[in-house]
Amino acid sequence: MRDQDGSTTGSAVSVLAAVGTTYVESLTVKRSRFVATVTSIGSESDFRGFLDAVRGEHHGVHHACWAFSLGTGARQVTRSSDDGEPTGTAGPPILAALQTRHVTNAAIVVVRYYGGIQLGTGGLVRAYGSVARAALDGAPLRAAKSTSRVRFSVPIADAGRIEQAVHAMGSVRASDYRAHSVSFLVEVDASDEETLCDRVMSLTSGAASIVDVDRVVA
Repeated sequence: MRDQDGSTTGSAVSVLAAVGTTYVESLTVKRSRFVATVTSIGSESDFRGFLDAVRGEHHGVHHACWAFSLGTGARQVTRSSDDGEPTGTAGPPILAALQTRHVTNAAIVVVRYYGGIQLGTGGLVRAYGSVARAALDGAPLRAAKSTSRVRFSVPIADAGRIEQAVHAMGSVRASDYRAHSVSFLVEVDASDEETLCDRVMSLTSGAASIVDVDRVVA
């Protein structure tokens, strides 16, 4: 099995509109049947579960080739596998279907039922790519929303006005009051991340500490 890495940057990114729903498309080429299944995922663990489910549904197939994409930009993770097909003939064209459509947080698994006629490397590339694109064409997409989860700590004396300010800017996911400080986990649109951090630092006269920033695409 061979993994391929890549990234999708610089273009509007889409995700599947329905979480947890699968979409299936099939293609027959010279008696070989290719069945592509696409779904949304939130982690590599989600993908492994999806792959196992597809393999279980198509018990006995020799090839279950796949690709997935998670996240965007520098934190994007992409993988693909030829699963025994000639190198580069299955996983990469499936991954290309995701990348050319700028789709992330999604996975495609394509199983092949061999029809007794050799397709050649070019034929395999075209077949795997075509059925993956067809599956995506049948899956409703929406624009991805990028959010930032900012964790920061402030002196206890500043906690009241900080909490009021951050509630007005985003969603407070967690707060932890201690003897001398309070930590907050606040979720805002990615475009508001810098504004939030600047506001927190300003209200505390620089006494706040930005602990962590996690960017999420959903």
